[in-house]
Amino acid sequence: MSAAAKLTFLSACVASGGLIAYVHYSQAADRARLHEGVRRDVERQRLKQLASVAGTEIPVGSGSGVMKPNEALQR
Repeated sequence: MSAAAKLTFLSACVASGGLIAYVHYSQAADRARLHEGVRRDVERQRLKQLASVAGTEIPVGSGSGVMKPNEALQR
């Protein structure tokens, strides 16, 4: 094989390996991000349930307002 053919083959192998590594990393990051969303939802539901049982007000989201349990469920 000529040097140009070897260089082309090596370039294609490196590019393919890099693409596979990137896709793997991207999928792992997406999976972790989705799982974090599930954790937040479970925690939010747990807090709403505790607040509704206690009849207290709960903070909602990152805003500064405080809502009563019935108002939080309507949103």
